[in-house]
Amino acid sequence: MPSDSYTCDLDPDTNSTLKMYLFKNVENVEEIRNNIIKGAWNCTVIKPSLILDPFQVVAAANRAAVSAKLGSMVTRTVYAEILYNLSLTKNISQSLSKFGVEKDPNMLVCFITSVDKDESNDIVPLIKGEICPMSELTQFTNLKDLKSVYKLNKVDCKSNNDLLDIVVSRMVTKNFVSH
Repeated sequence: MPSDSYTCDLDPDTNSTLKMYLFKNVENVEEIRNNIIKGAWNCTVIKPSLILDPFQVVAAANRAAVSAKLGSMVTRTVYAEILYNLSLTKNISQSLSKFGVEKDPNMLVCFITSVDKDESNDIVPLIKGEICPMSELTQFTNLKDLKSVYKLNKVDCKSNNDLLDIVVSRMVTKNFVSH
């Protein structure tokens, strides 16, 4: 099993962990997408071009895990909820199509795991692509697209950390503020 996963504990009340893998040159994108849509695979696949830092996904996944625990999800699954939480829009379909992989051969594959349940060991080997260290994520990020999606074209950030702060702030305040 590849050890190039990025893991982060989520809210302690959820007793869960986010586990992410970064892939490039994936050959079976359509098969992966179909397995997720059918519900055969319990994971989410994200376009890495719209992700600046793993923390962005951690924030979305943490919110999804807490919503699942509280029974207050907007979407049907915790994995769709991650994509929804990454987006500024309250439109579920737009969120899923904007952040979910359609044909892109590069992808972030995310799992919410617990002590009793970790499906990543079964699913990751079925992905026909090159696994990359998470430290390479910024090589996949398209800043122009990211700024467009988060409506930051007129914002001048001095560093990626400043940009990340703004992106995550916009993600978590979408229910209170229209951007």
